[in-house]
Amino acid sequence: MSSWVRSHFEHLRKWMEYATAIMKAARDLIPGVRVYVIGGVAENRATVLSDIDILIVIPRDIAVNRVKLYRDILVRAMDNYGLPWDAPVELHIVYEDEAREYLKSKAVEVV
Repeated sequence: MSSWVRSHFEHLRKWMEYATAIMKAARDLIPGVRVYVIGGVAENRATVLSDIDILIVIPRDIAVNRVKLYRDILVRAMDNYGLPWDAPVELHIVYEDEAREYLKSKAVEVV
């Protein structure tokens, strides 16, 4: 097994640790957000090509620039909560009414 594959799987094994760092950073920036892990990792079907899909649900009454928020969450998670710079996370930032589609399949809420 190549060192990249080994390293990638090690990251995937730490999915809850990484999701918790993202959740803390998101809550620092946006009060009332809810955070879920979705996709292959949540469904226990991760592969070497998987990333850690994290759904960030924003209350409808808060206006945000999603691109800026994406960056700000990652930077804060790295700087304040130990998220590795190379963690394979993919953020999906949506409002409450947009979250329904994402939450139809298995999702693990990060609390």
